[in-house]
Amino acid sequence: MQTNDLLRVSTARRRAWTLAAALAAGTAPAAAQVAMTDVTDGAGLGGTHFASATDHSLGINWIDFDDDGWPDLFLVGGNPMLDLRLFHNQGDGTFVDAGELLPPNFGVETSGSVFADFDRDGDLDLYVYTDNGTWDPEPANNPDGGPANLLLVNQWVENGRQALPGQPLFVEEAAAAGIDDLADPPFAGGPAYRTKTAGWVDYDRDGCIDLYVGHWVMNEGGSAANKDRLYHSLCNGTFEDVTAAAGIDDGSDPTTFRAALAFLGAHLDGDLWPDLYVVNAGGGIEEQPYIDDLIYRNDGPAEGAVTFTEVSGQQPGIGDDAQAGMGIDAADVDRDGDWDLYISDLRSTTHDALPKGNVLYLGNGDGTFADNSAVESGVQGHNSWGVNFFDVDQDGWEDLYVATMNGTTPELAEMLFINQGTDVDGLVTFVNVAVDIKMHTGNSRGSAVADYDRDGDLDLAVVDQGGPMVLFRNDTIGAGNWLQVKLRGTDSSRDGIGAVVEATVGGLVLMRQVEGGSSAHSQDDLVVHFGLGGASVVDQVRVRWPSGREDVLTAVAVDQRITVTEGQIFYDGFESGDFFGWSGVSP
Repeated sequence: MQTNDLLRVSTARRRAWTLAAALAAGTAPAAAQVAMTDVTDGAGLGGTHFASATDHSLGINWIDFDDDGWPDLFLVGGNPMLDLRLFHNQGDGTFVDAGELLPPNFGVETSGSVFADFDRDGDLDLYVYTDNGTWDPEPANNPDGGPANLLLVNQWVENGRQALPGQPLFVEEAAAAGIDDLADPPFAGGPAYRTKTAGWVDYDRDGCIDLYVGHWVMNEGGSAANKDRLYHSLCNGTFEDVTAAAGIDDGSDPTTFRAALAFLGAHLDGDLWPDLYVVNAGGGIEEQPYIDDLIYRNDGPAEGAVTFTEVSGQQPGIGDDAQAGMGIDAADVDRDGDWDLYISDLRSTTHDALPKGNVLYLGNGDGTFADNSAVESGVQGHNSWGVNFFDVDQDGWEDLYVATMNGTTPELAEMLFINQGTDVDGLVTFVNVAVDIKMHTGNSRGSAVADYDRDGDLDLAVVDQGGPMVLFRNDTIGAGNWLQVKLRGTDSSRDGIGAVVEATVGGLVLMRQVEGGSSAHSQDDLVVHFGLGGASVVDQVRVRWPSGREDVLTAVAVDQRITVTEGQIFYDGFESGDFFGWSGVSP
């Protein structure tokens, strides 16, 4: 079957979208031909090498560290001998090595990273989590503990929006901020915990971004070293540990001490209180419940404090499918107005009695999820890591990339699933086109998306274990129109993390949310992207801010980037563009 055939619209629901687009634009778009071109060497990113001692690390961030509108690349090296890496986007399709802007090598194993403007000073900061590859859960066997996690504070604004000659731009301040993540007694004086995931989330919606940190000692279910932590921002650049107070874990139940390898702080239901999904990994089936995921529903404020309720057990069949979960992302893939989840796994997807394999959980519309439908939807997988929902062909349906570690057999390994819309029974389906378009990586781990060349479509970066990174430029032919929305919070977090953006086109409502980390050890660019098919105008753009404010634009022209500053609108775009109405609603 040819790629064009694979991508052809073939379902009743997608025909409804094409009709709506045709009504809005006057014409219906032809099926696109997906193309993802490896431009690593030409972009100046070739020759890099990344390697983790533990084989369960390595991520990538699209972080616009100098706020010039062109997303840059940050990667952890992995092995203590390998430096952290920063590549500055030159705005012409190329990057230059900007490693001199980072502090000297810390000489520690680095697992992954996430970014946010945690101190609200106008630039993006990096949280780098670390590992001790020889960690032993018995304190007596682990006298040196492990390395502290790192907080690289960006000095771009403090330096007058410039990098000062001979000085690192980023300064390490994790201990001063209280998020170096030191271990509790009886563990060694050093941190000792092995951090394998983290994510930014403004869980109490006060405009100051908070941090979740997950710990991992494989095959040691019940070890206190696997206890996760939630750090609450005090809005002064420092944090406090509220793990027990917020209802996450008071340490009294060892069955909650599970090895966390992926985390998503995101909206899982219809309210604006962000929930927490923790993907846990373990060994054999005998380790249940330690391999089961943990889902924490945000209950909002109670007696002045925001608390969570663990609801995994209230949703039978949810959270027990990924035996060795590695990555996670959320999107409304079937366009029914609720959020859906995809989780990658090292195991192969089956419907056997054993809980294993990649997972697609479709939302039920009431904050709960249906059981795994990965096989029925055509997104089963194996040996999987990074996960990214993004609209590759810009037809209004979110597609799915899954990084794998089977690069030696690309006909089995690569996974780029193109969304075919929903069938007559309402089930969303996908077709894998990676082999047809000759998309090839290697022993892949983290992955992240951004429009790095600002041509309107989303591109993909992937990092390999024991090898290089790969940059895929999106060269899809016949892609639909698009709109990008950059957020600037005022009362909300400055990055817009936790905001929900909706685009209404021809009676359809497309939803996106801004996440503070996902995939596997990675984070996408924060600019929101909508594929719009043949639509020539977006009837309404609505931004639902964590503060409770809503900003609404009407009659927004397509094929441009706009910036929405909470309470006011500015254009930032490729063209001047026009929109004809705006309203702001205070909480």
